[in-house]
Amino acid sequence: AHRIGHGVRLVEDMAIRDSLTGLFLRRYLLERLSQEISRHMRLNQPLCFLMLDLDDFKSYNDRYGHPAGDIVLKSVGRTLAETFPAAGDFVCRYGGEEFAVVLPSCSKEKGLEIAETLRQKIAATGILLRRQETRMTVSIGVAVFPGDAQIKEELINKADMALYKAKMAGRNRVIAA
Repeated sequence: AHRIGHGVRLVEDMAIRDSLTGLFLRRYLLERLSQEISRHMRLNQPLCFLMLDLDDFKSYNDRYGHPAGDIVLKSVGRTLAETFPAAGDFVCRYGGEEFAVVLPSCSKEKGLEIAETLRQKIAATGILLRRQETRMTVSIGVAVFPGDAQIKEELINKADMALYKAKMAGRNRVIAA
């Protein structure tokens, strides 16, 4: 019976985790984000949301090929998992080369600090491709509940718009909503 239970857990885990990075999938994040916003409303505490996008990932993929792109995604996923080991913080692969992080009970100032540390960490991580060390940078948008948004969709949208501004301002930077 124990083995069957373990198998079920494995299947459930596969349903909410990205097979490449091991991070949560977007649908799981969206489900949890609604719950977290409700909880933070009751606690009267801020909740920070980070949206990250790998800079120039398409040209990187074109230059080195998709297997190399997968190596980069795994590397960034590992850095994210190591940076946010706390069960309360949750990290997901949002789509393609986009990632999202939810930071419970976190102010915008603290969220910006964390995002900047993360940006520097990713930029400093060497990724070995074809015996050549390469680097990847990320742009990060930061939004906070309730200061920037009252509902999940608005929070995601504000972080996404800040991310877009970071891209337009030259990439490899953190911008707040």
